[in-house]
Amino acid sequence: MNRTVKKDALFICIFFFITHAYFFQGGGWNQNCRVCLVRAMLHERTFAIGSFLEPSATPGIDFANTGDWSYYKGRYYINKSPGLSMLALAPFAVGEYAARHVFPSDTARQVLAGTYVATVFTAGICGALLCAALFYMMSVLFKLPRARALLLTFFFGLGTLVLSYATTLYSHVPAAFFSFLSFVLAMHIRQGGSRHRKTAAVLSGLAASLAVLIEPSTVLMLVFVFLFLLGFGGGRTIALLFLAGCIPCGFLQCFYNAVCFGGPFQSSYAYANDAVMVRVDGSLFGVPRFATMAAMLFLPYRGLFVSSPVMLMALPGAVVLFRAKQLRPEALLCVAVSVVFFVWMAGFRAWYGGSTIGPRYLLPAFPFFFMLAVCALQCCPRIFAVLGALSILINTGITVIGNEIPCKVMNPLADVIVPNILRGAVSINPTPVSDFSAYPSLYALLDIDSWALNFNSFNLGEFLFPYSLLSLVPLVVLWVVVACIWQRCSS
Repeated sequence: MNRTVKKDALFICIFFFITHAYFFQGGGWNQNCRVCLVRAMLHERTFAIGSFLEPSATPGIDFANTGDWSYYKGRYYINKSPGLSMLALAPFAVGEYAARHVFPSDTARQVLAGTYVATVFTAGICGALLCAALFYMMSVLFKLPRARALLLTFFFGLGTLVLSYATTLYSHVPAAFFSFLSFVLAMHIRQGGSRHRKTAAVLSGLAASLAVLIEPSTVLMLVFVFLFLLGFGGGRTIALLFLAGCIPCGFLQCFYNAVCFGGPFQSSYAYANDAVMVRVDGSLFGVPRFATMAAMLFLPYRGLFVSSPVMLMALPGAVVLFRAKQLRPEALLCVAVSVVFFVWMAGFRAWYGGSTIGPRYLLPAFPFFFMLAVCALQCCPRIFAVLGALSILINTGITVIGNEIPCKVMNPLADVIVPNILRGAVSINPTPVSDFSAYPSLYALLDIDSWALNFNSFNLGEFLFPYSLLSLVPLVVLWVVVACIWQRCSS
């Protein structure tokens, strides 16, 4: 890898890290349950979160701060994999400790500060590293010209849901990064670019298994990367080393399951709160339906091509990519991951993802899907540019306004994002991470018209321009500064 590519990758990482750190999408049941586990590990040295669940005054809802819990033998746990909370432990501790000296008697602000720092150094930094990995893949392994690789990276980083979810304490972006990193390392081995093939194979397995520890659905990526490694010379040895790299995270998951749920292969989902888990005949998954697939792709409610139109270029791009014989194995893997992951999520009974925007469950497959689009830029530059620019406008708007939107809103872009931009609002999500005493009825959090402005979600510019689009001015200034330094270092 030459010095120019290294510098570009570094500045891409810095650019997107600054961008992600600038925004914080606030609380929600998904984020809050992960914070409960962090606080339980940090303050009580346990995986049980009962001490951090806040009683609810709303009939029919057990706890105010989260309904995403599992119950086993008298103790409460989160109903998710523990990987994200484990990654968030150290940054949360630093943020909470610092806030304790600024707000010594305000526990809610301490928790909010810890959650913001944890979000930045999990989802935020993983989103930035994902963009850098994508640029590396296109520049070094796909050998695209520098300008094209840079443009495509910005289309991906600013023009897909990765942007807003990298500012939210969700598992999807970290899982996407580690899954894609596993693939990058595997591709590097296949192309003979790694002098340390065995080490790279172990690291590829470690990355893939860490993704599964964070988000179980990425086990599909782990399987496909393993099969990919089997498909070339020396593949058996490399594949075994890949599996060896999976052992630490696999052991950690089994240990967590055994401690919390009585056995290494027991799952939190088996004991999850029935009020939030959509089951039919006891199953979370069913046969994928065409209506669900259409909704996940084309309809305003959760359509992939509605929130990220640039992804449409994967269709012609895949055709062009398959024509390049030297990249056909990579093209096949990306198609397999994209199609199988999509169909699998279409069979998930809660495919819509609750109070959110876009098909968030598809996010771990986003980099694989986007890799199918990269070759379309050369054959359809104008269409790609238009769709890319439109995608950047849409996803910047989502990130500025907020991605925590009640699931009853059937057209989040038209009904929430655009109207709030037109009235100059920012950071509209009022849901706190802790201390729900101001919400005697949690149903008020489902009524957007009654939301009051506060700093439970925010961007850093609001410390100068509260609740105003002017709060974006400092970010634009930071972008210009980074671009100028980038240009000077590249010349």
